[in-house]
Amino acid sequence: MFLSPRPVSPADIATHLDVDPGLVREAVEKLRERYQETGLELRNVAGGLELTTRKEYVEHLRAFFGELDKTRLSRAALETLAIIAYKQPVSRSDIEELRGVNSSGAIHSLLDKGLVRISERGESVGRPFMFSTAPDFLRYLGINRLEDLPPLDVFEKKV
Repeated sequence: MFLSPRPVSPADIATHLDVDPGLVREAVEKLRERYQETGLELRNVAGGLELTTRKEYVEHLRAFFGELDKTRLSRAALETLAIIAYKQPVSRSDIEELRGVNSSGAIHSLLDKGLVRISERGESVGRPFMFSTAPDFLRYLGINRLEDLPPLDVFEKKV
């Protein structure tokens, strides 16, 4: 897990070690217990396991090492990403209708960062590209699956 650029699935661990998947699950739970009193945490992220720094230590590390997170998204990119995450698959014109502005630049930025992908062609006139989140989206947010996103009603403005 230290060397992998992506979360590692328990199934892959079992396959590569040629052991029963149940044994891997037991080992993962023991590792979680062992890391309880350390600065590390074994988390389920994007369908796999990732060894990360505990959240309570991130600010200390940031002060020591400087800014750790180089992936910054503009407000336009964040808005676009949120629309794609909650409405996927969604076309560029649907995104622009919701945002009220041209979103081509934000979409290209998200594609370049690997947070979204072209998932299919739409059925409407011109068969537009339809955008969905990419596996790195889950990792970027630190969640395991799309169902872990907060419900949309959490964001509704109270009038």
